[in-house]
Amino acid sequence: MADLRIDIIADLSCPWCYLGYSRLKQALDQLGDNYLIDLRWQPFELHPDLPETGADRETYLGEKFGSQERLNEATHALQQVGLENGITYNFSDKDRVPNTKLAHQFVAAASQVKLATPLSLALFDAYFTQGKDIGQKSVLEDVARSIGMKDNDIQLAYEEKTRKLVDKKIKQLTQVDVKSVPTYVINDKYMLHGAHQPESFLKVLSDIAEDTVKS
Repeated sequence: MADLRIDIIADLSCPWCYLGYSRLKQALDQLGDNYLIDLRWQPFELHPDLPETGADRETYLGEKFGSQERLNEATHALQQVGLENGITYNFSDKDRVPNTKLAHQFVAAASQVKLATPLSLALFDAYFTQGKDIGQKSVLEDVARSIGMKDNDIQLAYEEKTRKLVDKKIKQLTQVDVKSVPTYVINDKYMLHGAHQPESFLKVLSDIAEDTVKS
């Protein structure tokens, strides 16, 4: 049996991170039962300049893309790719781009009770499909409870030690070769950037697993 630790470096407001996990999961499902998989979610901020309350999506991303027309084109393309991969991306003129720092703290707390993956997926769905503002405490708490987190788990997300841990990880990742997300670090040795197709993920993971067994 080959062990594969996969650190998923992602931002919860990144549509390609949601897509990347969907494709990675398809690859992992094809690996079979001969592999012990350990997924660990690591924080990254796409928009570290955002205030705690976030920003209007159309205005903020419209400026990032250069025009509203370019944003609309990118949005439609993303929605099509999402449908092809079983993900529904819904956007409206009321959407906000959230500050995801607190969301990352919730994921860090969830990791302590082995719920980081369910919470991350639930937050992706809440934001991209349901149109909820995952920068808001009430939304984060509701989503956390929906996947089984208890009140003491939620309280851990607000603690100073959790905030410092997330800040430390974000800082460390920006100091190494992580400039975009999604990025995957496998067995602390191999780094893979981008939301690759499932067959590409499968090839890389199979090769790494084979090398792990040989060594």
